[in-house]
Amino acid sequence: MKTLAKKSKEASKELMKMSHSMRKKILLNIASALDTNREPIIKANQIDITNAQQSKLNKAMIDRLLLDNDRIDGMIQGVKEIAEQPEVVNTFYDEQKRDDGLVIRKQRIPLGVILMIFESRPNVVVDCAALAIKSSNAIILKGGKEAKVSNEILGKIIQEAIQSDIPKETIQVLASDKRELIDELLTLNQCIDLVIPRGGEKLIHHVYNNSKIPVIAHFLGLCHIYIDHEADMDKASSIIVNAKTQRPSVCNAVETVLIHKERIQQLPIILDALKEKGTELRIDQQIIDELKLTDVKAATELDWSTEYLDNILSIKQVSSLKEAIEHIQTYGSHHSEAIISESIENAEVFFQSVDASCVLHNASTRFNDGGQLGLGAELGISTTKIHAYGPMGAQEMTTSRFVVLGDGHIRV
Repeated sequence: MKTLAKKSKEASKELMKMSHSMRKKILLNIASALDTNREPIIKANQIDITNAQQSKLNKAMIDRLLLDNDRIDGMIQGVKEIAEQPEVVNTFYDEQKRDDGLVIRKQRIPLGVILMIFESRPNVVVDCAALAIKSSNAIILKGGKEAKVSNEILGKIIQEAIQSDIPKETIQVLASDKRELIDELLTLNQCIDLVIPRGGEKLIHHVYNNSKIPVIAHFLGLCHIYIDHEADMDKASSIIVNAKTQRPSVCNAVETVLIHKERIQQLPIILDALKEKGTELRIDQQIIDELKLTDVKAATELDWSTEYLDNILSIKQVSSLKEAIEHIQTYGSHHSEAIISESIENAEVFFQSVDASCVLHNASTRFNDGGQLGLGAELGISTTKIHAYGPMGAQEMTTSRFVVLGDGHIRV
């Protein structure tokens, strides 16, 4: 692992010299290679899907694993969007000129070598490789064993697409079934500059507690939507159904809906729409009693702190905007929080009071995504605030330094 990390470090130094046109060419080569290799990608992925089914992984996990033509289209589109984005690396900003003529600028530069440890989703290999190239970083990708075959073929396709232009060690995909590699990698702080864990809570806590390298963590995606007493209930229904059921297994799916007590009588509109989508409902006992519901589960305290990653939704009554905010402050995970209200003032209070990487007004939590927010793809969604907060695109994979231009200037 030490030799591998050193090679990544050497590759990262070469990337500093790469031009914008070269980065674009390499990314378009990757997109073309993915398109050409659709059949072997899907064939490899089916091996992982079959193994997952035999291991009785849940539907949410299998959904995360799946690569079909639509998802390959999505990966290709993401790579092309990243290729077309404005230049990030070596760009200057915040220039100032002092009275003595000294010019001071800030310049974006790559972080160096990034270690990405992730579970389930093989598309992460493509997304992160593309963003690493765009930001001139080398990246080491360590996926989970459930996506072993898919990760390996995607890594091979990418390395073959890049190696005529940049060192193949720029993108390294490690054996997915050797978890013991993680602990050794986490000690290599002389070669690796940043670690990003993306997956289950157990994995993230292990990395966070054992790494000698700085960590940007993507913890729970325990997302809320608050239905204000001034909400449009038709909007509320379509937003909540989308946020819960479009892809229940992802981190930006809503897990808890908070509803103002004055709108409880209109709640059946939403419940009926969710039931049509097969959503399992776990509802506050106050609401069950008031609406005389008989075909739902009563929510428990545990539900308010659970990230289901499944087609399950908890619903709680609150008496005010203040109580909704207090609930989110207690149980939220700093990921995505939304308010549905026709009151701009209430939305502003919500935004000013809720601490999350993305806050939304009259919109689905599913929009907290690198592709949806204009990043092309994302390295992950940071729920910690050091360096990055929210989806990490190419810009978030850079840091800045000062560049000082003088003409014989000396300090007096």
